[in-house]
Amino acid sequence: MKFFIFERKQVKLMQFSTYFRLFKFSIITYVVIGSLMTGCNQDKGQGEEANDSMISQTESQKYWSSASKTFQKITLSDTAVVRNIRWLQSLSSLNEKIELSESQPTNGKSYSLYLDDSDLNFVDIVYLTNNQNQIIQVVFDIYVEDKTEANKLLDEFEQYFTVKFGQKRTVEKGSTWISKDKTNIHIENVSTPKDPGIKLTYSLIN
Repeated sequence: MKFFIFERKQVKLMQFSTYFRLFKFSIITYVVIGSLMTGCNQDKGQGEEANDSMISQTESQKYWSSASKTFQKITLSDTAVVRNIRWLQSLSSLNEKIELSESQPTNGKSYSLYLDDSDLNFVDIVYLTNNQNQIIQVVFDIYVEDKTEANKLLDEFEQYFTVKFGQKRTVEKGSTWISKDKTNIHIENVSTPKDPGIKLTYSLIN
């Protein structure tokens, strides 16, 4: 009789042990599946953001590739901020291959880019820096001989920025775009009756 009672207790203990192991396995399985689902959702979200960015970048690259030679010569490429520079890049690492301007800013460096063989179509490009001599702003003063050409170039820039950064914001003087990499782009028509021109400014947003 005692042996029978002992045997029943053993069976109950074994059953309890089995139930406990099953319960423990269920909890572990639930946690693992939950972690995998969370990871998949995060990867999906990151993947969608990357795809959106890639699509936007591809469209802007297409636009740049089909843009006018003047536009390409001024911007140099569709990568980085503009002319292959990155914000907070050291001024000493600037790799410009155009001639320095006659006058230089106290906190930066100025270059002159000639758009043809004449002295009538050119761009003054000024790289401005912070106290650590890091680039935080690029200013383009674009001068062209013909007012019609100035208007065409202005339209080209505005279309490009809209493709790359979305709808412009019209301000008192010109138009503005804000990019995801903390860049403020401002463009305005500064033409006078005698001197057609465009002012384009890229600024790092603090």
